[in-house]
Amino acid sequence: MKKETSLKWFKDGVEVTGVEYNPQTGISTLVVTQVTKKEEGIYKVVLCDERGEDTSVIELVDEDYEKVLRDLSRACALSASPLKIQCTVLGFKLYCSLKYYLDYMKTSWHFKEKRIDGEERTKIGSSIQKVWIEIFSPTEANKGKYTLEMFDGRETHKRTLDLSGQAFDDALIEYQRLRQADIADKNRARVTKGLPDVVAIMEDKSLCLTCFTSGDPSPEVFWLKNDREIVTGGQYNITKDNVGSTITINAVTTEDSGKYSVFARNKHGSETVSVTVSVYRHGETPKEGEVLL
Repeated sequence: MKKETSLKWFKDGVEVTGVEYNPQTGISTLVVTQVTKKEEGIYKVVLCDERGEDTSVIELVDEDYEKVLRDLSRACALSASPLKIQCTVLGFKLYCSLKYYLDYMKTSWHFKEKRIDGEERTKIGSSIQKVWIEIFSPTEANKGKYTLEMFDGRETHKRTLDLSGQAFDDALIEYQRLRQADIADKNRARVTKGLPDVVAIMEDKSLCLTCFTSGDPSPEVFWLKNDREIVTGGQYNITKDNVGSTITINAVTTEDSGKYSVFARNKHGSETVSVTVSVYRHGETPKEGEVLL
């Protein structure tokens, strides 16, 4: 019986999983998605079939592994894009895109030739394909030349961005626009909860619908039936407070069936939420899916 070919990878004597192997080409690949000092070690490949066993070993330790890290860091730095700016609701985000970012590569940010290190209103970060610095609540004092330095272990690579003149003015206007839009969105009038989609109620009973709202300033609240405003009077009674509003419809009839809506608004925006009310007669059965009151 023919023995199947077996191929295994080991690191420091421990078998490695997730290895790719193509039996057609005979190529086996170990992909390291994020290279750190933890990957330092002795790697061995063991190939077995009915004729015997063969091994291949590579030692990635000490200076040999440092050389690998330096070469990778250099490739990373050379792949770096020019510095770009992204405006956010918090301020400016200056960033550089890379094919791959390696922690071994030392990076630092500079403003007007002075290193930025733990200063207020800034935050430095990185991901597997990006390096950035965030500048919070920017002012005229943040106008000037920014430099990203990347040291690969042998030499320093630089990317610069002159954030002054029209470039700074445009970025500041966009930041202020985003900030105001964010404030408006957070504070706009909302109907937070309270109304189901559909309700059913037997005629002659009283219908009570309550909604809760939020917003700053506190929103105005209006009730509508079939898109026409309802006011207190007759069978309708509407109450309002700082957290919401309630409408009571006394002694409902089939004529009170329809779409009821609550409309909340303030200076930042508005929201409408609707409920379909179905009034059924004595002896009838509500439709499936309707909330019975």
